[in-house]
Amino acid sequence: MKIFDFIIVGGGTSGTVTAEKLIKNGHTVLIIEEGKKNSNPFLSMPAGWIPMLEGSPYLKFYKSSPQPQLGNRQHDIAQAKVFGGGSSVNGMVYMRGKPSDYENWVRETGDERWGWDSLLQNYKQLENNQRLGGEFHGNEGPIKVSDPGYVAEGSNLYIKSMQNLGLPYNRDFNNGKQYGVGLMQYTIGDGKRCDTISSIIKPIIKNKKLKIKLNTTVTKVIIENKKATGVETISNGINEKFFGKEIILTAGALITPKILMHSGIGEETQLRKFDINVKENLPGVGKNLQDHHEVPFVTRAKPGYGYFKQDKGWRMIRNGIQYLLFKSGPVTSNGVDCCSFLNPEDLQDSTDPKIKLYCVQIMYTDRDTKGIKPDHGVTLTSCIMNPKSRGDVTLNSSNPLDLPNINPNFLSNQDDIKTLLESVKLARKIIKTKPLSDIILDEILPGEKIIDDDSLINYCKKMIKTNWHPVGTCKMGNDNDRLAVLNSKLQVKGIENLRVFDVSMMPNIVSANTNAPAMAIADNATNIMLKG
Repeated sequence: MKIFDFIIVGGGTSGTVTAEKLIKNGHTVLIIEEGKKNSNPFLSMPAGWIPMLEGSPYLKFYKSSPQPQLGNRQHDIAQAKVFGGGSSVNGMVYMRGKPSDYENWVRETGDERWGWDSLLQNYKQLENNQRLGGEFHGNEGPIKVSDPGYVAEGSNLYIKSMQNLGLPYNRDFNNGKQYGVGLMQYTIGDGKRCDTISSIIKPIIKNKKLKIKLNTTVTKVIIENKKATGVETISNGINEKFFGKEIILTAGALITPKILMHSGIGEETQLRKFDINVKENLPGVGKNLQDHHEVPFVTRAKPGYGYFKQDKGWRMIRNGIQYLLFKSGPVTSNGVDCCSFLNPEDLQDSTDPKIKLYCVQIMYTDRDTKGIKPDHGVTLTSCIMNPKSRGDVTLNSSNPLDLPNINPNFLSNQDDIKTLLESVKLARKIIKTKPLSDIILDEILPGEKIIDDDSLINYCKKMIKTNWHPVGTCKMGNDNDRLAVLNSKLQVKGIENLRVFDVSMMPNIVSANTNAPAMAIADNATNIMLKG
C-alpha cells in the first residue's frame, strides 16, 4: 500500500501552489481534483472567460436556498470544476486587499504570521509583475501580473469622472492603500491568462513524486483515533481509498466544509441528523460564510466606447486576427478595465473604503434582467468589500455526492443594505458627471422613476448577486473561539494530520478578489507547516 507524504484534496489555486512547494521540498504528493483538465484554448484568452458565466463544463453551478429577506429569491453560485480551479476560469483580477483585513486575522488568532507585512512576502515571492516593483511587488515569481492589454475609451471617461468628483487616481491598488480610482492589474502575461497550471504545475508535471487524479470526487477523510490517515474517493462509479501522512483540504469554501461534515467533523446535531458518526464536534464547520455581493446600475450609452458586439461579426474577425498576430486588442481585456474603492456615503473618506465600484463597458444583463434588450452601455457594479451579513453551508443528505445547502444570507444585515442603497445613489450621480455623462443616453436599471429609498432597497434585494468570492466556512481562530475550526497553523482542531489551506480559513473576507489571496494563503500555510 502506497502512502503519500501529502494528499491534497482540490487541484485549484490553493492546492496547486501547495503541491509545488511540497514537491520542491522533496515530498511525495497526490492531488485529487473533481474537475477535468483544461483543454479549451479560449480560456487562455483574457476575454474567453465571459461566455462561461452562462454555463460551462468547467464550472459547477449551485442554487442557494430560498432567501426570505430577498422575497425567497435563489441565487446562482458557481465554483470552478477544472484543474487549476479559479485561476483557470476567473476574471483574472489581481487584488490583495488592505492591511486592516489581515490585522483582523491577527486579532482572531494572535499569530503575526497572518498579518499584512508577513503575507506581503508571500505575495511578492509568487509575483512577476510586468510594471511594478520595489517595496510592494515581486518580479521573479511564477505568476505574471500586468496592466490591462486593452482599455475601452468608456473606462477612461469613468476614471476622469471619478476624479472630477474628488476621488484621487490610484496607480496601484495593491500597495496597502486602496482608496481611489484607477486601472486594475490582472494575472495575464504576454496576452494570455496566467493560471497556476501553466505557471506552477507545468514545470513539475513530470516529477515522479507528483501524482494527479482528475475527475475524482473525495467523499470523506478517513479518520482513525482522531488522526487523518487517508481519503475515500469515487470516480466513474469506482470507489478507492488513498493514504497519506498528512491530508490537506483545498476544495474551496463550499466543498471543504461538506467534506469535513461527511467525515464526521462538524456540528454534532447536524451530523447525527444524517446518521454520520461524529469524530469531532466542531460547530463552526460551514458557518461564517461570507461573499462579496453586488448590485448593478445599468445604463444605455452611445456606441463606440465599450465592448458591445466586439465578439460578433466583422468585429470578432478583426479582433481575433489582431489577437492571434499581435496579442493585442479587445481580446486581451477581461471586459472590466477599471474600478474605484470608496465610501459611498463620503467620497472624501480615505480611511476605510466600503465598496469596490466596477465600471463595465457594456449594458450588463443576465438571467435577472430578462426582457431588457442588450445594447451599448455602461454598468456600474457596487460590490460590498467587508459585508456584515453571514451565511452558512449545511448538508442536504447523508449522500456525499449530493450538493450542499448554501445559504448566502445576503443583506441580512441592515448596514449592508444602507451601503448598497448609498452606492446606487452614488452611481446615479456618477453617470451625470462629465465626461462620462457625455456618452450616457439613459438609465435602464433601476430606472429614473425609482427614486425613494424603499423602492431602491427593493431594487437591491431583487438584483443582489454573488461576486463569486465565497470564503470563511472553516475559519481559523484562537482556542476560546467556539466557531473556530482551525488553529493558526490551519490544523483542524481535535484531529491530527488534517489541515485546510484554502479561503475557507478566512475569519473575515478580504477587500479583494480572492485568487491572489488564495495563493498567498497556501504559500504561507505551507511554509508554516514545513517549519513545524
